[in-house]
Order: sequence, then C-alpha cells, then structure tokens
Amino acid sequence: MSFLKKTVLAPFAFAAVAFSVQAVAADPVSHTIQLETTVPEADFYVMPTDSTWIGNTQVLPYNMATGNINSLIKAFDYKHSAGAISGTLLSTPVITSDSDSISLGVKFNSVALNTTSQEVVTAAAAASSGSTSLVIEPIKPAAGYKPGKYTGNVQVSFDAVVTP
Repeated sequence: MSFLKKTVLAPFAFAAVAFSVQAVAADPVSHTIQLETTVPEADFYVMPTDSTWIGNTQVLPYNMATGNINSLIKAFDYKHSAGAISGTLLSTPVITSDSDSISLGVKFNSVALNTTSQEVVTAAAAASSGSTSLVIEPIKPAAGYKPGKYTGNVQVSFDAVVTP
C-alpha cells in the first residue's frame, strides 16, 4: 500500500474501529413496566369497560363556539346474579376554582345519582350482565361559566341489592 493510501485511509479505518468499539461498550437500557389488573367477583361487579382512565384526571373541554363544557361519558360493565344494583354519590359533585364552582349532574344507566342510594340496574338486567354509560355533565349557571381553572372529584359507589 502506498504512503498516500495509508495516509488517506488510516483516519477512516481508525474512525470505523472507534465506532464499533463504542457500539459494543454502550450502556444497557432498562425499563420498568408497572402492571395491574382487577379480576372481579363472578357474582357482582360494576367496573369501567376500559379502566385505563380511572385514577387519571379527566379533562372536560370548554367549547368556545357554544360556551359550554363537554360532558364525560364512559362505558361500564355490570353484573349481579342475586338482585339489583344500587348507586350513590359519596359527596355532592362539583368542580371549583379559586372563586367559583360548577355543579355536576351524574347519571348511571340514565338514572340521575345523588347522595341517597337508589336502584340503577334492575335485578333482571343485572342477572344477565350488561354495559351502560356513566355520564358526568356540567350544569351551566344562568349567567354562564366564569373564567377560571376548575378541579374536583366525583365519588360514585355501587352496591349489590339482594332480592329476597
């Protein structure tokens, strides 16, 4: 090999060796994957069809064109082999800002929920299992919504009503 070839090719050969050494000496990459599952009771359950949203903040988008806040609608699966299913709100549903609040209407299976337990799925419907919607709807004040960042929680509880 001529001196010129050695001089011209040597830096490229050195670079190729350096890159291959770096690739071999790279640090390993590791990931932690958190897993969770819920296996419901075979005789009674009320659970989201897609549970990935539970525990995460749900955004109720404000529609500038209409001046309304969109509702949250989520599908739930249910079953109770020995009777009806009742539902109740554990507290008054509201979202608040620093200076104002917005009341929320909550319906499960088209039944308006409140802080008093009431039947939301009949025994006949619950026996064969099914799916329905949970709807959380902002109630627009007469004067409209006031500007602000509103946050809050809706706590819903379902119970098995045993039919004698």
